[in-house]
Amino acid sequence: MMKDLLKKLQKKSNKKGFTLVEIIVVLVILAILAAIAVPSVLGYVNEAKDEKYIQEAHSIYTVIQTEEAKYKATENVDNLDAFTYGEHKSDKASSTGVVQKAWDMTDIEVQSITRKGDTYTVKWNEDNKGITATINKNKDVKISKGSEIQ
Repeated sequence: MMKDLLKKLQKKSNKKGFTLVEIIVVLVILAILAAIAVPSVLGYVNEAKDEKYIQEAHSIYTVIQTEEAKYKATENVDNLDAFTYGEHKSDKASSTGVVQKAWDMTDIEVQSITRKGDTYTVKWNEDNKGITATINKNKDVKISKGSEIQ
C-alpha cells in the first residue's frame, strides 16, 4: 500500500507545467518592469511634443522675419513700430497678414502674434491645449502650455 502511494506521488510530481506560484512570480516581475518602463516612455513622448512645439515656433519665427523684411523693403522703413500683427487667423485686415501666412505655412492654427521689442509671443492651440511660445532674436524659445481647451 505504501509503495502504491509513493508511486502515485512520483507520477504526480513528474507532470510538466508551471505551478501557480511560479506564474504569479513571473507576473509580479513583469508588473515591476512595466511600472519602471511606462513613465520613461511617457517622458520621451512629452519631450518629443515639446520639441515639436519648439520647431513649430521656429517655423513661425521664420515667417515673421520674412514678412518684416518684406515690409521694410516695400515701405522703405527701418522702424517697425507701424508693423501690425493680426489677432486671429481670420484677421485679413492686418497690414501684412503675418498670422494668416504663419497659419498657411505651418501645420498649426496660429491664434495671435505679438511683439515687444525683439521678443515675439505666438499663441496657438494643439492637443486640446493652448500653447504659448516666446521667441527672442537669438531664436531662444520658451514654451508654456495652458489648460485644456473645452
